[in-house]
Amino acid sequence: MSEDEFQLNFPADVRAPEVLLALRRFQNQSNDWYSGYFELGKWRFGDAAWFGGDAEAAQQFIVIGHGPDGSLYALWAYPGRTVENAPVVFLGSEGTDNCLLASSLRDFLALLAIGADELGFAVSWGSVEQADPPAPRLNEFRSWLDQSLGIVAPEVPNESIASARAMHPDFEAWLNAWFASRR
Repeated sequence: MSEDEFQLNFPADVRAPEVLLALRRFQNQSNDWYSGYFELGKWRFGDAAWFGGDAEAAQQFIVIGHGPDGSLYALWAYPGRTVENAPVVFLGSEGTDNCLLASSLRDFLALLAIGADELGFAVSWGSVEQADPPAPRLNEFRSWLDQSLGIVAPEVPNESIASARAMHPDFEAWLNAWFASRR
């Protein structure tokens, strides 16, 4: 995926954060998985497919990646938040197991360093641990994160996740209210 293609995930007046551009370059070095089945992906900003056509709701989310089943990882740019200070959320492919993952992109990358098969589901289910077997490039990814960005996996992932959730509105309550308004 080119930088120009990835840039389409963001609003026209917002540049993709350098930390994600660096991850894109790392990801492009090999087709092998580096953290479970997560990968950065293309999702044009404002695409309301996950939100059943609700463009207003969709524009609060800047999708940065996906899982193997079509689940999405996104920055939640709720009112008052920008790309620089938006938390990272998980939007499950079937509309379930949605959750707030991290308070920032750097914290999200730290969680990715754990190497869970499907990070979003692991967080939702409360069991974030390295996959067995690990992704082929996991050790390379961890080294790259540490050496390039000074990021390492949290020793206690659930504490990092709880801290992120305490810093932001209740994402799950917001999403449940949104689902209820669509009925």
